[in-house]
Amino acid sequence: MYLGLTGNIAGGKTTVAKMFERLGCYTIDTDILSRRVMFPGGMAYPMVVDAFGVDIVDSEGNIDRAVLRKIVFNDDAARKRLEEIVHPAILKTEARLVGEIKGKDDRAIILTQAALCVETGAYTRFDGLIVVYCEPEEQLRRLMNRDNITREEAEKIIRTQMPIDEKLKYADFVVNNSGTQEETEKDVKRVFDLIILMKQAMRQKS
Repeated sequence: MYLGLTGNIAGGKTTVAKMFERLGCYTIDTDILSRRVMFPGGMAYPMVVDAFGVDIVDSEGNIDRAVLRKIVFNDDAARKRLEEIVHPAILKTEARLVGEIKGKDDRAIILTQAALCVETGAYTRFDGLIVVYCEPEEQLRRLMNRDNITREEAEKIIRTQMPIDEKLKYADFVVNNSGTQEETEKDVKRVFDLIILMKQAMRQKS
């Protein structure tokens, strides 16, 4: 069974993914894949450097993600160009990893963690979508603490993303990560049990 896992910045996607891992799920993080394909020798590296210039490359030959982020943050055309290069490379890498997992475990539950799962339409290729929800004020607090930024800066970053209430409309399952770790773990277990039931129903249909 192959599921998407999404949410918004500082909402706790990675924390929730690790909880699903402890329950026996396999997880793939597209943010990690994004870094991998942009490493020297990676599938997207030469195209990104060609598109954005050698100024984004540091002294060791790596793409400086902070410099690249500044270029694309306020430039929609540049961000779109970057996505057009990186997303296909991520998808190819992800497909290979999914194949490897299925090859060793034909009963695997695989979760792909992707921030832009809804925005890019990628959610349609999964058997279901898990959305990690966090109360807006708590999300804001966590982002400010995590990145050591002001409230104004955090609000600006959050406004660049699709509102979480919009993402919830696409959810098959919702994990509430607004409270304590124990509360989130209980909600993850609840959703995991529902996924098992869904998986059993799918197998019966096939």
